[in-house]
Amino acid sequence: MKKQVSITVLAAVFMILACGEEPPPDVRDTGDTALPEVIDSVIVLPDSPMEVALDFTNRLGMNDPSCFELISEGFADSLSLDSLSPQQIFGRWRAFDAGGRLTTISESIEGMRTSYYCSIRRMEMPAINRIDFLLADDSWLIDGFGVELPRNMEDSLTVEQLANLVLQYPHVRREMHVVRMLYDDCTIDSVQSYSSLNAAAASGTDFRDFILDLQPESYAVLAESNIRRAGKYQIIKESAETGFSGLPADLMTLINIWREMAYISKSILSYRHEAMQRLYSEGIWNEPDITGEVERLAGFREFFLSVSDLVEVRDSLSRTYPVLLTSGFNEPLAQVEIDLDPHQLEQKMENDVGIVVWRALAVELNGDSDPERVIYWAGNLFLFEGTPTGYRLVWRTFENYESDFHSDFVSQPSGRGGCREVTFKGVDEDYEYFLGYTDSGKPLFRRIRSMDENSPRVEEQL
Repeated sequence: MKKQVSITVLAAVFMILACGEEPPPDVRDTGDTALPEVIDSVIVLPDSPMEVALDFTNRLGMNDPSCFELISEGFADSLSLDSLSPQQIFGRWRAFDAGGRLTTISESIEGMRTSYYCSIRRMEMPAINRIDFLLADDSWLIDGFGVELPRNMEDSLTVEQLANLVLQYPHVRREMHVVRMLYDDCTIDSVQSYSSLNAAAASGTDFRDFILDLQPESYAVLAESNIRRAGKYQIIKESAETGFSGLPADLMTLINIWREMAYISKSILSYRHEAMQRLYSEGIWNEPDITGEVERLAGFREFFLSVSDLVEVRDSLSRTYPVLLTSGFNEPLAQVEIDLDPHQLEQKMENDVGIVVWRALAVELNGDSDPERVIYWAGNLFLFEGTPTGYRLVWRTFENYESDFHSDFVSQPSGRGGCREVTFKGVDEDYEYFLGYTDSGKPLFRRIRSMDENSPRVEEQL
């Protein structure tokens, strides 16, 4: 009996094995009976920015070097990670503020970004009020910190003393000249591009009505101005993140201040631009809540400009004056750095085939003892007013007048005693352009249509 049971079991096993060796039946799509193939998949979501920040805080609290794994490559490049511990670099945090505000995710050239606005006190360093995040390789990484302006800064080191300290470090002095020039460039861009909107608002026109009534060409003037200024703020921010080492703590605080000034300026501009874009394209106006950012920017800007003003007045050490020219309205902006030499009447650079790339002409336009510098590059004019210690950007164009004007770019008497003006003809020679100063001391750019001898000359102010 037992043998019969064993034989039966073995037979069943052989039958099962034999069936397992046969190929599976051919499943064809019959419309009603066929079942779709089911594939199991697992989607792994990256840690959220808040989780990354908390993880970083915990590792930093233990002074664990593995916290460097949670910062982006660009941020790491701006830090001295070789010889210092995490707490020496980032400071010792008293506590993590989990009640802050996380901004919406935006897209940049580097990738997706977001920021966490908070208040994190540190024992030896200024408090952190913002953590920037970058999505890199499907992981959120810390891309920088925003710091508060120390309230005791002016008590321990006055603006005047800090300006004198800047003058002792040539590299910082040079970079501060460039930052100030770019910041003035943004102001000029805003004033020129938004002049019609500002005039309309002053007369009582509603902002929404003004934007919705704009033609595409007129709206492009505003949008392109926003993009250009954002690009200049980005240049300021990046220059503050790299290239500085071995400086006193007070100078590093100043550099962090102008970095924060540029960051907040770009953030505010981005919020306003996005709201304006939606208003123009969809007719929906959601005014951005940027009151806090505007207040913080005012403090940083006032402090930076106070130091910069003194540096510009007192810098008798620089033999040349650095300027950074930009063009276009796509990030990154095209740019060229020039050292203006007050002892040369004309400066220029030619390419390999002898074509002039840029030209800077010294000419007395306003009648004082410090000649101005008019630069032509990338189709744009730049007017730098001469000062006893350097130059100051006071006017520029954004119209791209092409590059064929170099040959006719000359100065001539203006009719005002001791003053001249710069003149040139357009590529098609339909217009002759004049750049000078008004009797009230303001830059004046005008053009005259070239007509035949029997036609009157028509002058326009640009």
